[in-house]
Amino acid sequence: MVADDPLDTAANLWAAFCSTAKARGDATALALADSEVTFSGLKDAAESAAAWLAEHGIGRGDVVAIQLPKWRETYALWLACLRQGCPYVFMDPRNPAPRNEAILARLKPRLLVAIAETQNPYGVTLRLATPDHGQRWMASLPSGDLPPAPALHGLDPAYVMFTSGSTGEPKGAVIPHQGVLSLMRWARTFIAAPEGARYSNLNPLHFDNAVFELYGGLVNGAALVPVETSELANPAQWVRRLREGAATVIFAVPTLYQTLDRLKLLKAENLPSASVFVFGGEGFPAANLAEFHARFKHQARLVNVYGPTETSCICSSLEIDEAALAAAGAGFPSLGRMHADFDHAILDEEGRPVPAGTPGELWIGGANVGLGYYANPEETTRRFGQDTRQTAYRSIWYRTGDLVREDAAGLLWFSGRVDNQVKIRGHRIELEEIDLAMEEVASVKRAVTVAVPGPDGPELRAAFVAERTLSIEDVRAHLTRRLPPYMQPAHIHQTETLPQNANGKVDRKAVARLIGGSP
Repeated sequence: MVADDPLDTAANLWAAFCSTAKARGDATALALADSEVTFSGLKDAAESAAAWLAEHGIGRGDVVAIQLPKWRETYALWLACLRQGCPYVFMDPRNPAPRNEAILARLKPRLLVAIAETQNPYGVTLRLATPDHGQRWMASLPSGDLPPAPALHGLDPAYVMFTSGSTGEPKGAVIPHQGVLSLMRWARTFIAAPEGARYSNLNPLHFDNAVFELYGGLVNGAALVPVETSELANPAQWVRRLREGAATVIFAVPTLYQTLDRLKLLKAENLPSASVFVFGGEGFPAANLAEFHARFKHQARLVNVYGPTETSCICSSLEIDEAALAAAGAGFPSLGRMHADFDHAILDEEGRPVPAGTPGELWIGGANVGLGYYANPEETTRRFGQDTRQTAYRSIWYRTGDLVREDAAGLLWFSGRVDNQVKIRGHRIELEEIDLAMEEVASVKRAVTVAVPGPDGPELRAAFVAERTLSIEDVRAHLTRRLPPYMQPAHIHQTETLPQNANGKVDRKAVARLIGGSP
């Protein structure tokens, strides 16, 4: 730890940021494409935004939804929510209207700040359609007369992060301040010297990986280099932006690194400032990872991280070296060892510990475990449950659904899923959500979605049976209106029947073979 470390005494994330802003002052907090914002300037902007929230009666416990690009105003609003004790949720500006409506209906936010034409029937709507609108709004904010910040503690909710849901609509994980403070402490020890670092902000703000960038990076004292990948036309522009921003710590899903490699962009001369590459959210094939490591081994560290959204983003990590690559063989590297602030167990279907080295479902406990799913007691009960080995007192753990085994050295190895959840470019997708969306189309009787290998990593494919022949274009148009881009199947097939297993259920593995791939 460094002297005057904000994590030594901070009870909440706003207090941690204030300590960082005091220590960093005129140092760069945001290295935007057209300007730089200092820590003191960002704190002033956040306090002005907090005063605006207070003027509108928005305070502790009130949900604020933010559906904006990576503007200065967006980051100020995020921090203002932390100050006021308002759980915030970042929403994808590209969300189709039904998904926005489902999220807002669940949250019933007091405030929605959006670039899109999203309506908030539950409270105030602030429309900032362009950067100029955002700048004019920020310039009009009050200064002075800021009410005292509420006394927030570790169990106060910091944010809500929405992920795909098997029941047909997304579910919002509620994460407390204490879980993110723990993440920050790990980041300071594993990726040291944040005061001299510049973290990439490649990941969309509504995506789990951005939590590490915002808190492990900026709130810890590093400059943030935002890259709005949805607005820049191609990956070469992303790399150029990272190079111009002198990013030293870069975090992305393996698929993105592999795309950069395929385009011959993942080279030391293109990212001369990079000293740490972090990746997570999906497996990184060992053969590709070995090439990546060899190319940067004299310049940068490679770190594999793992962690569900529901446990504050990251719970285990592994430094990639020759030994880690050799252990991975032709598969994927280990998920690493569980971090100190976490407890974990590998249990069978009956909630009993499995024999050493045997795959079982990973359960995670400790202060980093989230508070459940927002206004969704059914899903909360299903995934957040009592530690089955403890009957003397309440001990709520999160069931990850990930099958893992733990070797003699304490390394965790991913073995599969207990359900139909998949990862596509780092996005967590419940295949049933796509199935149910397809079954909304008139005359569709049953639909099944699978993930199969594609030219750029895993891709989604879907098959359906219907009472009559349907236009695939019409089915795809419905899905486009219903689901975000990352959940759109690459191929959709109509078949006369869907293969079933011995229990009479649709056999997804057989469907994958039927439509031209293998699971």
